[in-house]
Amino acid sequence: MTSTQPFPFELGEPRSFGGLTVLPLYPQSSSVEYIGLDEAVAHGLQIHEVNEDGVVEALYVMNTLDELVLLYEGEELIGAKQNRILEWTVLADANTQLTVPVNCVERGRWAYRSLRFAPARHAASPELRRHKRQSEVWAEVSAKSTRLGIVSPTDAQADLYTARARSLDEYLDALPRLGGQSGALVALAGEPVCLDFVSRPDAFAGLYRKLLRGHALQAVERPVERRLRRGTVQRFLAAIDRESAQMAHTAGAGSTLRYSGAVCGSELSAYGELVALTVYPGEAP
Repeated sequence: MTSTQPFPFELGEPRSFGGLTVLPLYPQSSSVEYIGLDEAVAHGLQIHEVNEDGVVEALYVMNTLDELVLLYEGEELIGAKQNRILEWTVLADANTQLTVPVNCVERGRWAYRSLRFAPARHAASPELRRHKRQSEVWAEVSAKSTRLGIVSPTDAQADLYTARARSLDEYLDALPRLGGQSGALVALAGEPVCLDFVSRPDAFAGLYRKLLRGHALQAVERPVERRLRRGTVQRFLAAIDRESAQMAHTAGAGSTLRYSGAVCGSELSAYGELVALTVYPGEAP
């Protein structure tokens, strides 16, 4: 493995399938304890519309657990008045209630299917996650549907994953999560498209297959086999400059830095530890 100071992870060996390369990240240490969205919902965490009428770009989280919960950028929530994805990564404090920012990924529905949201089996692709304006998110979902030739009655991102499930499963079978893995630097046709890292391997275990489905949905359009070179990786990591990052508001615990310029994305730190890092190349379109 290769050290990546000043980041709290090391690089493993890359693996590739269908034009997609996954470079595993392994944490150096972690002391902050938290659980992921799926586990939290199974134990009683609830996510609702903010009120009966609903607000497109916000959801209400009720964490009645005695544990911190990591809500990761791009995770999709199914149900209520329309499906949403988490706009930014949030660490919800134990026994707390909060409102979190989201984007709609189902433009053609505004009617209740359920009172609570349920976690989807997938996360949004990097090409969608990097968009933060609602109009751009809708445009990307629509464009993706057109490119893949998939018709959704409600313009739902989830229908893309259902339609391409067999192809996406091939990526999951070929690129399983490795023991101790806590993140991934993912490249498409030899070029980095996203880095995702969380400080706890057990939390990443619940995220990995979701994130990989999102990467695979992007890769099926460009299954070009091209080697990810070490120099490309090092330049990408070197561009993550904390000195130029800007402090931003976070809905939950900890503090958030946001990047723009050579890379874009965000990192979340809490209790003296980097908890989550999401980075994309270049400025968000």
